[in-house]
Amino acid sequence: MSQNFATGHSLRLSVRKLALLALLAVTPLTFAKDAAVVVAKNSKIKAVQSATFIKAFKSSPARLADGQEIVLVVTPLNTAETQSVGSKLLAQTPQGLSQMVANRNIIVVDSDAEVIRLVSSTPNAVGVVDTYSITSEVVVVKVDGELPLEPGYLLHYH
Repeated sequence: MSQNFATGHSLRLSVRKLALLALLAVTPLTFAKDAAVVVAKNSKIKAVQSATFIKAFKSSPARLADGQEIVLVVTPLNTAETQSVGSKLLAQTPQGLSQMVANRNIIVVDSDAEVIRLVSSTPNAVGVVDTYSITSEVVVVKVDGELPLEPGYLLHYH
């Protein structure tokens, strides 16, 4: 039992509450995130369907159903958002992603800021960034009818 000096009231903590506080103190907090698919402001791409995206990247160069050639710009292949896109939006293994880089369907840059810079200046580029990196230089497109942070969004990762 401890004394609250400001009010003169005692504060009682049960063993159960103390155990819960101790557990919270040593448990790392991990928050789920969403990878956002972004395009240049003047891009014709307003939304993507995962099935269409998978099909587009099965060939080189990657082309959408309307014949528009596209390139995907991502951060390094070992980042969580790129792995999420690779498995969920491209149906690729890490080795498959590496092959797509070799085929020039994917461009790898060092940071989300570089993804945004390249995508904003390249009309046929589609980029993937962490949602917290989005700036006014790009437009976020829907994936399977959903935007990042909406329930059921495909590119949710830890």
